[in-house]
Amino acid sequence: MSASRAEILRNIRLALAKPAQAQHDGHHKTIGDMANLFRSASAKDHLVEKFQTEFELVSGEFIRCSNDEQALHGLCELIQSAGVRTVAISDHQICERLQLNEALQPPLPDIQVSKESIDSESSYERHHLKRTLSHFRLSVTGAEFLIAESGTIVVITGAQASRQISLLPEIHVVLATPPQIYPNLAEVFQLIQEEKRTFPGSAITLITGPSRTADIEKVLIKGVHGPTRIVTIMLEA
Repeated sequence: MSASRAEILRNIRLALAKPAQAQHDGHHKTIGDMANLFRSASAKDHLVEKFQTEFELVSGEFIRCSNDEQALHGLCELIQSAGVRTVAISDHQICERLQLNEALQPPLPDIQVSKESIDSESSYERHHLKRTLSHFRLSVTGAEFLIAESGTIVVITGAQASRQISLLPEIHVVLATPPQIYPNLAEVFQLIQEEKRTFPGSAITLITGPSRTADIEKVLIKGVHGPTRIVTIMLEA
């Protein structure tokens, strides 16, 4: 790399790390002040109810469970009622805690359950994973955050966790807990900025309801760019 190129890149990194006040047209210059820019009317309490209300308004389905056993039972009923034969399980820590790969086998012996597995960022493994997940009709993942103000699910993915498991199957089931709910997007971004080492993922995906799009005649179509159904199972225990 030439000296001039290295100098240009160094200056860009410095500018991004310490943005000038003038570049922001009077806005606050640090991400720590974002909460002041995007204040939410959502109270710190009742966030579960707020998230449920907003999530259902964007066609999401919400299941509230008091313990792990109830969540597993609700998931089994959902799989059976949907009539799916293939289920993909992510390696998110909440899925690992519930041991879903093993727990779903006894009550659903005729269902093919597969765990997401990827060990590198190689294009071959990514392509193979994409082809594999395209045959699964339902996926179960965790989430890093939920946003009460908009009913949004925030998923952080990286080398060992692909976005494809939440995008390719027809039905996406998300397991979450109340402490993961934040009032607004600003508070989520502030937390990510403050704890960057805790979230080493390469991509942040914001999911607000099922995939939907509309043509010039304003005909709404679901499932074109992602799942046709989004279900959140809230584990309160």
